[in-house]
Amino acid sequence: MIKKIDIMGILLDDYTVREALHQIESFSDDNVLRSIESISMQMLMEAEKDEELRNAISSLDLAIVGQKEILEVAGVGTMQRIKETEENDFFYEFLKRLERNHKRLFLLGETEEKNNRIKEKLIEQYPQLSIVGEYALENCIGDQAAVINEMNAATPDLVLSALPSPTQEHFFWEHKDKINARIWYGVGDVEIDGRTGVKKMVTSLLHRGRLKSSIEKYEKNNMAL
Repeated sequence: MIKKIDIMGILLDDYTVREALHQIESFSDDNVLRSIESISMQMLMEAEKDEELRNAISSLDLAIVGQKEILEVAGVGTMQRIKETEENDFFYEFLKRLERNHKRLFLLGETEEKNNRIKEKLIEQYPQLSIVGEYALENCIGDQAAVINEMNAATPDLVLSALPSPTQEHFFWEHKDKINARIWYGVGDVEIDGRTGVKKMVTSLLHRGRLKSSIEKYEKNNMAL
C-alpha cells in the first residue's frame, strides 16, 4: 500500500523502516536506476522557491523523511515513525542489508574532509561493506564528466551521495541518464556521521521554526483559495 504525507504540496513517503526496505526489494527486479533520498527540513524550505528541487523531490522513487521534526511540525507520524526517524534507522538498516548482500558502494561528497568522516563511520560500522570508490566535488574542475567516468569505472551497485541540497538534486537530474548503478541514495545534509553539538541543535531549532511558519503560511493560503 502506498503511504504518503503532504508537506506544502510535496508528497513524502510515510513508510516504516521495514516497509521502506520492502519497497527497495521490489526495485531489484529491473535494471532501472532508482532514486532514494533522505529529505531534510532545509530541503523542504529550499523547495518553496526552487521549482527544480521541488520537482526532483516529487520524482524520487523513495522520499524518506530524514528528520523527526518534519513529522512533528506537520502533526503526522506515530511514535514508532518518529523514533525510527530520530535514530536514522532506515540508513543503518539499509546499509546493513547492502553489507550482507555484498553490494558495492561509491561515495560522492562535497569535500574530502566530509568524505573521510563518512567513510570512517562506514568502515567502523560495516567492515564488510565494499567501498569501491569516492569523489569529492571540490576536486572537480570544469566539466563533471570526469566524476561520472570515475563513478562508472568503479561499477557500483549504489551511489551514496552526501552532497548538500540543492547541489545533490541538480547533480543527479543532470547526470542520472549516465550513471551506471542500481540505486542513487542521497543523504544530503541529513547528518549520518554521528557529529552532534550545540551548533547542530540550534540549527535544527531554527529550521523547525522556519518550517512550521512555512507550513502554516501554505495552509492559510490554500484555505483562502
